[in-house]
Amino acid sequence: MFKYKGIRIRRFHRDIVFIYLSLMSLPFTLLSISFLYLVYARSPDKLIWAALAAAIFAFCGAIISFAVYKRSDNHNGFFTRVKHRQLLARMIIDNKLYLAKNRNRNNPRQKIIYFPKIYYHYKELIITVRFPMDLQKNQDKFNRIGEQLEQALFADLFDIIDEKGFKAYKLINDPIQNRINITDTKPDSKEIELMHGFTWDYNKFPHALISGVTGGGKTYFIQALLKSFIDLGANCYICDPKMSDLSQLDQIPILEEKVFSSTGQINKCVREFYEQMVERQKEYKQLLRKVGEIGKDYRSFNMQPKVLFFDEYVAHMSNLDFKEQEKTLGYLKQIILLGRQLGFFLVAGMQRPDAKYFEDGMRDQFGLRISLGQMSRSGYIMMFGESDKNFKVQSDKVRGWGYVSIGGAYVRAFFAPFVPSEFSFYNYLLSKDEPSQLSDQSRQAIAERGRGTPSEAARAKSGGRS
Repeated sequence: MFKYKGIRIRRFHRDIVFIYLSLMSLPFTLLSISFLYLVYARSPDKLIWAALAAAIFAFCGAIISFAVYKRSDNHNGFFTRVKHRQLLARMIIDNKLYLAKNRNRNNPRQKIIYFPKIYYHYKELIITVRFPMDLQKNQDKFNRIGEQLEQALFADLFDIIDEKGFKAYKLINDPIQNRINITDTKPDSKEIELMHGFTWDYNKFPHALISGVTGGGKTYFIQALLKSFIDLGANCYICDPKMSDLSQLDQIPILEEKVFSSTGQINKCVREFYEQMVERQKEYKQLLRKVGEIGKDYRSFNMQPKVLFFDEYVAHMSNLDFKEQEKTLGYLKQIILLGRQLGFFLVAGMQRPDAKYFEDGMRDQFGLRISLGQMSRSGYIMMFGESDKNFKVQSDKVRGWGYVSIGGAYVRAFFAPFVPSEFSFYNYLLSKDEPSQLSDQSRQAIAERGRGTPSEAARAKSGGRS
């Protein structure tokens, strides 16, 4: 194939879908011709009607073939992979990313002497494209082709890997299909599933920083993390200075005296959370001396994980004077630096991660960083640092979308667990308590309160939440 002129290679790849459609329609065409021949052999006077019937049958075959093609293309099937390979082949030809020379002095036609070997692999929505790193003239282009692949394949680039002789780009085709339902989250002692095939190892990459515009789904995602940690048996504390949805959880027995809204209460919660960590640190050191080993963490001694959920962190800090800010920042900094090994984790939510309230690189210590909703370029830089990521905007009908990075890895598209309108965090958290802890009358009253909050009612009318 590579000995042909570029125009012939290009035409072949442009018409390959037509070739597939023709082959799919061929059985219908052959049956129509066979039917026409049989009618002509037996009753020549009925040839016109037979020809009309055969034409209708062949036309139906073409329609069926086209419908199969569109369904495959729309659902990331076989023809999606065919089109991807077409695009890659045409990219090489149209941009002349090959080496060629004249055949001889009398023949101006060129012969391709080098054609880059590009490998394409597709499995379970994951696209892997490998470009050669062989010191040829196009190596620099292949080193910077990630953004172009995103746009051409309409996929999301989430990882770039240097392999022996190749640069591998990994993309997710239509990442929204990996979204999970809030009821399908299955956390364990090692990680929390955020999307199909995408998990957060909170022990390896501790603490979460969640930023999002109003209506972007930040609070609901924090509630999804709260559900997961409670399912794990963690001891959770909630700080909500704006007294929004999270503050309504103060009537849930499992969170009794663990939800704080006023400035004084929140300052006290942060301080006591830090003091609990200091106490555990002392206990942890004693246990290490007894076993005489290193490399262990809180799980080795069956210690309960503790999580501080701090929504609207910046809003709270802006209400403090300089002295109080220094104290709170000092506590949070120690929690971020020392909490992983001791089982103390911080989940901070805010609209904009201003550097003013993250001193000495605190922001870089968050293992999980997520932005929800459309943000400005400067906002993405605050969250993820300088990146060549192509931040695309989703439709207004899609809620809970954004971008995520774990452990400083390449930024990728993210869709928070979907929360259907019939799901209630209140009722779910009530079910985590023993029946004897709460009377039926009290349980019903709290459940009614949960369903009656303005935010719950508004989302119920819209038919769903995310």
